[in-house]
Amino acid sequence: MSDPRATDSNPKSRPGPGPGLGPGPRSNPQVSSPPGSIRSTSGPSQGPSSVTAVQSPSLFDTLTKPTTEGYPATEVIKYLIEVVGRDVVSFRRNAQVAYLLVDRARDICDAINIHVKKTESGTDWSSFEKFSDAIDPVEDALFKLIAFTEDEKTLHLIEGNSVHDCIASADNWVTNREEIWTTLDHLETTTELTNLFSGVNVSSRLAEREEARNHDDKTLLGDVIEDIDRAFSSLAKAPHDVVPTMIENLDELFNKVSAGDIPPDLTEFALKTGLLVQGVTRLAYETPSLDPKTASHLRSAPIWGAAAQLVELLTHDDVTESMDNVRVKYNEFLRLLNNTEDLDVPKSYINLLKLAGQVRRPFHSQAVALISLCRVLVTEFEKDTHRTSDNLVVLEEALNATHKALQEAIAAVAELKTFNLDNFEDHPAYKALTRAQRYVKKCHNTFALGNWSQEELIIADAVRKDKERMDWLNRLLQTRPPLASQVKIEQIELTVAVYDGSTSKSNHVHQTTFLVEGSTRLSAVRWTVAGALAEPLRKRARLGGEFRLVSEDTECELHDTVSQVAGSKKKYTLKLIV
Repeated sequence: MSDPRATDSNPKSRPGPGPGLGPGPRSNPQVSSPPGSIRSTSGPSQGPSSVTAVQSPSLFDTLTKPTTEGYPATEVIKYLIEVVGRDVVSFRRNAQVAYLLVDRARDICDAINIHVKKTESGTDWSSFEKFSDAIDPVEDALFKLIAFTEDEKTLHLIEGNSVHDCIASADNWVTNREEIWTTLDHLETTTELTNLFSGVNVSSRLAEREEARNHDDKTLLGDVIEDIDRAFSSLAKAPHDVVPTMIENLDELFNKVSAGDIPPDLTEFALKTGLLVQGVTRLAYETPSLDPKTASHLRSAPIWGAAAQLVELLTHDDVTESMDNVRVKYNEFLRLLNNTEDLDVPKSYINLLKLAGQVRRPFHSQAVALISLCRVLVTEFEKDTHRTSDNLVVLEEALNATHKALQEAIAAVAELKTFNLDNFEDHPAYKALTRAQRYVKKCHNTFALGNWSQEELIIADAVRKDKERMDWLNRLLQTRPPLASQVKIEQIELTVAVYDGSTSKSNHVHQTTFLVEGSTRLSAVRWTVAGALAEPLRKRARLGGEFRLVSEDTECELHDTVSQVAGSKKKYTLKLIV
């Protein structure tokens, strides 16, 4: 029987796991071009008998670099696009929408540059109003997004070491997915940004992003189902009779998501459920360090009966009308997993640890101190004496305020560079950290943990360390810049030969060569190459093209990086069959 999650003409294929989105070679856009319009220096493919060849200086430049003359006013936007772009080329989920987002941001930067150029005449006040109104919304959106892309680039399926980790990780996928989508929507609908363009085909752009989101969703759900299937297939027999039926229902859910037969909010809920089931499967059956009591509980019939019932409910044709019932079943599943009717630690707690290593000076020590104090609060909350609904409210306030402050601190210093310490206490990130401290103190006092003076000394010492080390860094950076700014990342010269349907010489339709960082995934390469093709090859390449080795004619995984395929070679050639 063929895999019901198969896509395209190959019954064993499934949608590419990774980006797939990313721009192709481009020419300078006109301001009248809508964001996301396809721009190519090589022209469209002319069919099997015509082979176009493109030499690009860098795949990363092709993805992120504006095609117009830059100005100081857009320097920050260009830098933020590079930061976000470097993250998303490593995405294994939410990738299509993320690449489309980078594409839109780059187009907006181009359009702003064009309007800036028009003001050089000294008379074009209309262009002045357009570009000056547009800069802040773009910067704000990209600054906020960086914390999410930096988190998302390392994530794929759930590998939690506890039930709490699994639940929080599933929720974290929802948060990152929504943030990326909201930022894309902001770039496409904010009046100050749409005013930069004329003649925008709104329906085409909406269709393109919905198609991108659908591809991301079905790709991730396919990976989830494969991982669940793999884990249970490795056992001598299915541990419960409901498991095979649950997997069949997941396949049916995959088909509905692929066909776009269910609304976006239900799709999100279905994937969140699938991720949680996948994480619990790994935790229960593939985590040797799990204590026997927890393992026995997670492998029990009630757990898998509830999981199967929830998945089965999601496949119902009338599920949209019964979403309240779905949420009830989901919450029942969570209670069973936790094996308690007690209150859970807020889900924002797991994200604090993830952000700890992302905060730079002069806010790093303060971030570490806050996280450590939050850890003490959570430890106390987990004790029966403090586990009350009232205590949960103040704990959640403290954790949420700390999480927000960490994000502001991350966005405030996006790279190792000098920092003006004058009026340090007036900086928004410092104020956010101070505000979070007040919530932490409130929780500390609510839990009756004693005098706050010791904690106050810890925070004061953290501020001193941050300012002292930043002062040292400021003096050092003025004479000795970071090594990363002096040394270029080694790149591989990658040639991609595109074939229409088969690798026969007559079907060779396009060829392009890039300088690529070894960490770039083949899915990102596929999107960039596809951008230079004409429809319908372009769409086929983005969503279904497969790479093969020239020497062995074997298929490469889209998860693979270029260095995994090329090895130590500095020049390498791949075939892309579309």
